[in-house]
Amino acid sequence: MDEVLVIGAGPAGLLAAWIARQRGARVRVMASGIGTTHVAPGWVRVWNHVPGTSEVPGTSFHPDHPYALAGLDALRGGLAALREIGKAAGVNYVGELDSNLLLPTALGATMQAALAPESFAAGDLRAPGAMLIAGPAGWRDFYPRLCAENLARAGYPARGVSFDLPEMAAASQFDATPPGLARLFDRPEVRQRVAAQLKPQLDGATRVGLPAVIGLERHAEAWQDLRERLGVSLFEIPTLPPSVPGMRLFNAFKASLTRAGVQILLDMTATRGVVEGNRTIGVVVPNVVRDATYRAGTIILATGGLYGGGIASDYTGALREVVFGLPLHVPGEMGDWFEPVFLGEREHAIHTIGVRANQQLQPVDADGRVVLENVRVAGRLLSGHNPLAEGSTEGVWLATAYRAAQP
Repeated sequence: MDEVLVIGAGPAGLLAAWIARQRGARVRVMASGIGTTHVAPGWVRVWNHVPGTSEVPGTSFHPDHPYALAGLDALRGGLAALREIGKAAGVNYVGELDSNLLLPTALGATMQAALAPESFAAGDLRAPGAMLIAGPAGWRDFYPRLCAENLARAGYPARGVSFDLPEMAAASQFDATPPGLARLFDRPEVRQRVAAQLKPQLDGATRVGLPAVIGLERHAEAWQDLRERLGVSLFEIPTLPPSVPGMRLFNAFKASLTRAGVQILLDMTATRGVVEGNRTIGVVVPNVVRDATYRAGTIILATGGLYGGGIASDYTGALREVVFGLPLHVPGEMGDWFEPVFLGEREHAIHTIGVRANQQLQPVDADGRVVLENVRVAGRLLSGHNPLAEGSTEGVWLATAYRAAQP
């Protein structure tokens, strides 16, 4: 039986582990900690739509782009796997590759997404109908009137109201967190009280938007119950981290992997690889007594990019891949990496830094030669794309995780 070690517990690593296990491999996941699920908004972005062009990533990408390397079939396979994992946990993803949803943010801006949890779908701004945006009074992570006023200025009919949630004060000794509020919404009596306050204020609104805290452990039940109590469509809007939709996804991954017999080892930092020729036999994890070596026939490296810890930097601008020291694609000098405006029309070159790979997602050097035959690279660690500018963050990890897990 093939033995696969996945390094990284972000969505790319977890999905790759599940797919590898589905094809019969013996799989173990190792990571320093939980990945980006807990800071991700919960929707799945594949590609920003440009009017007059196709939204589906195809063959028009440059050869080094992760979509070009993994292929469209891998993207579709990753999407199907995500739907399957989510469905088993009551988190149903809706949407299609060829038509982005247009969803509101907490500030009343808009965001394109190919897929989103079912609890987000009624917020699609392409659909008609006035919105009532609501949130707990006094909660500093979500301001419903600010969200609604910005949506209204953009031409989407919306009003903002607050509701009382006295339990919020007891949810935390400091400011209530999104998970703390979500656990309150797991309780039927809380949902009943919220619905009783909001229903008289609908005033013609055909849908209600709340911050994405409608349940954590019992989310599907909580969302359906509150929607029925209100008598109109109900949707969630992502808030500041920690992300409740992201936590739901992580829990779904964990449950599926546990049922499949995949071991998940957290607080385990692989500091270097053990290499023989052009193959690795495993990775080294420091221990109190002595270093431990974890061996595998195939290693899937999904440790994240510069922000996720898979690439380290220092004050001189030197960059390195943290486990194997794989060669990095680094465009220009440090002075070329940044632009004066963080989110402007021009891309920041620093976002394209990463590991080059071939179509099997094996790491390669600048001349295209394979560096380590039995290593695969997935997710944000790959070079050749700019997810912030492209809107491709989740799509890339879906496609590359699926491809990296293939034999």
